[in-house]
Amino acid sequence: MSFHDKADVLDMILTENPDIEVVQIQFNYVDYEDPAIQSKACYEVCRKHNKSVIVMEPVKGSNLVNLPKEAKAVYDKLGTMSYASYALRFAVGFDGMMMVLSGMSDMNQMKDNLSFMKDFQPLSLKEQEAVKQVTDFSIRSTFRFHIKFLRLVNHLPVLLALFHFFHLQQVSFR
Repeated sequence: MSFHDKADVLDMILTENPDIEVVQIQFNYVDYEDPAIQSKACYEVCRKHNKSVIVMEPVKGSNLVNLPKEAKAVYDKLGTMSYASYALRFAVGFDGMMMVLSGMSDMNQMKDNLSFMKDFQPLSLKEQEAVKQVTDFSIRSTFRFHIKFLRLVNHLPVLLALFHFFHLQQVSFR
């Protein structure tokens, strides 16, 4: 079952349908503690019901590969592993993960994924700390975007009123 809702809904579904064998959830280090996505809570519900998990969005639509400079610097200090490797290894490192849908788009990405999955090593304590730092950068970047968006929305009534005024006046901007 591919699941896209809150953990309490998943719990209800799995309680009422114990024959479901596997659940696909959005699961990555940025969404892990996100109250809107509830990756951690959904994962915990799956484990409570002894369901295997298929991970979707482990690199969050490439957002965990195309990182801000500050986040890249954190990973670059660790060595030569790809940014995707930290995201995928984060997801694979949890019990009950049956499959991770990594969304590779070219041969180099596939080779990279195979290189660190062949002899899988979970994230070290140092790498876990780096993941936490990168998560903090990502959350702050998202927060800054939302603040800018909200500032724009606050001006929307004025912009619409001006558009309406000029439209009524049939003012041409050419």
